[in-house]
Amino acid sequence: MEKTKKIYEYFYILLITFVSCIISILYHTLSYNTVIPAFFIILIFIIWLWTKKLSKKTLYFLDILNLLETNLIGYLIIFFVSTSADTMIGILCGVIIADVFSFTKSGKNTPNAKVIGNVNTLARLSICLPVPKKQGLSPIIGVGDLIYYSMIITHSIKYQGISVGYISFLLILAGQLVNILFISIIIRKNWYKGFPATLFPGVFFIAAALINNWI
Repeated sequence: MEKTKKIYEYFYILLITFVSCIISILYHTLSYNTVIPAFFIILIFIIWLWTKKLSKKTLYFLDILNLLETNLIGYLIIFFVSTSADTMIGILCGVIIADVFSFTKSGKNTPNAKVIGNVNTLARLSICLPVPKKQGLSPIIGVGDLIYYSMIITHSIKYQGISVGYISFLLILAGQLVNILFISIIIRKNWYKGFPATLFPGVFFIAAALINNWI
């Protein structure tokens, strides 16, 4: 049964990554005049849901809003913060390093590690879905990871066009598959505390971008 639970979780990781990237690709057709109001409207609803008691209904609504909002955040970061190739590389590499560090013993006091250690906060800042034979909903992937994927997709489309956006989408999915492979190998280790979902999607994109001059 434990193996079945993990298969469901792995499937969900890929599914959510897929859906999130599709949303990000669709967002590239939106204008600033649409994105900015949408960002604030959804943010207001998310804040309102944070004031509500944690329940399956609340988490399902948060799942939808988090998927929409994370992609809007990624969109805005690329259009207003990442104004150069060096900035983009720096952001992507910095996130990977910080993410990996937060899962080590030395990084136990980082904000990311503290969020993971707080069950209620983790649930609100993740996409949570039902897993057979597990009570309630299980956090599958964090909102920070989805923002990261959105940044990659948005940057690819903005600077290189939709075709590279689709390639980046495939690279993210490939990286996620490698993430899952590593998780399945190390999950039974006593020291296992989780795995950084930005690692291989980020590495794959950065390598491909540098080789093909996408950045």
